[in-house]
Amino acid sequence: MKAPLFLKNKWLYISICVIILLIIIGFEFVFRSLDGYTRHGEEMEVPDLTGMSYEDVQTEYSDIFHFQLVDSVYVRDFPEGAVYQQNPKPGSKVKKGRNMYIIMTSVAPEVVRIPNLRNLSLRQAMVSLNSVGLKVEKLVFVDYFARNAVVEQFVKDSVVEPNTELVKGTGVTLHVGLGTGDKTTYLPDIVGVAQSVARERVNNASLNVGTEIFLDKDEPENMIVFKMEPVFDPNTMVKLGSEVNVWYRSVKTFDLNWYKLEKYRRDSIVESLRIRKADPEEIKYVLDSFNYILSHRSFSFDSAQRAKDMEMMFGCFDDFDDLDFDDNEEDNNYFYDE
Repeated sequence: MKAPLFLKNKWLYISICVIILLIIIGFEFVFRSLDGYTRHGEEMEVPDLTGMSYEDVQTEYSDIFHFQLVDSVYVRDFPEGAVYQQNPKPGSKVKKGRNMYIIMTSVAPEVVRIPNLRNLSLRQAMVSLNSVGLKVEKLVFVDYFARNAVVEQFVKDSVVEPNTELVKGTGVTLHVGLGTGDKTTYLPDIVGVAQSVARERVNNASLNVGTEIFLDKDEPENMIVFKMEPVFDPNTMVKLGSEVNVWYRSVKTFDLNWYKLEKYRRDSIVESLRIRKADPEEIKYVLDSFNYILSHRSFSFDSAQRAKDMEMMFGCFDDFDDLDFDDNEEDNNYFYDE
């Protein structure tokens, strides 16, 4: 059987080859066009825009990203009109032309309405202020029959009426009643607590925070009270509205656990002396000595400084054996074990 004549025609095979070649060229063109459209293989790392002016960001990166402003918030102590959050996050791998969603800080501060604090107790007033984002600036005690009752509310020496709009975080001065009885209060023990907690405890005790000294440079959330003046004593009474000066250290440099151990020693020894009805002068000597240690030790994590601190302790207690302890050696020695 003979093959059809058209199969012997060379132009048939040439045409088939041309068609296959055109198909290959077509596919190549399509794939290259898609790569160019999708920017395949052209990923880039997202820069950190936080803190930059939103206008500067648009000017510098408008040819790389399409910016979408989704919200604005007021952030205290943060530049106004700056990028506060971004999505995608810094360090992400994206393609050029990607949408960048921005939350920026508002130029106008956030405002809140001050509640009516008159005739509330001091504690109730502090809770009300905190709930709306305001704070106690100062306590001023005035003649009034109800102790710790709020008589008036001020902002910068001016009476501020309830529902007045204030910038969030504003400090409010409260005029508080002295009452008719005793006009003194106990000192709170604030050593070892965070800065925000210290201020709250001082105000709750009807006192004011005086001078604040920061011995380390660190973020506010890492700062704790290292020393207070007057020095804490559970029996010390101070006048209502008195100031408590505060020294702060960073938790990264201040060994709080060691400090608590020394406080425990102080309290244990003093309580033991009182139970044994030791001479009041001896008790005062021990208490003053321990308070000196707690106030002057650095309680550092550094080994060299710790050695100096230990020398301070033994120097203070060279004549500690003169105190009127019982002869029970086991009972006495545990206070000094490391």
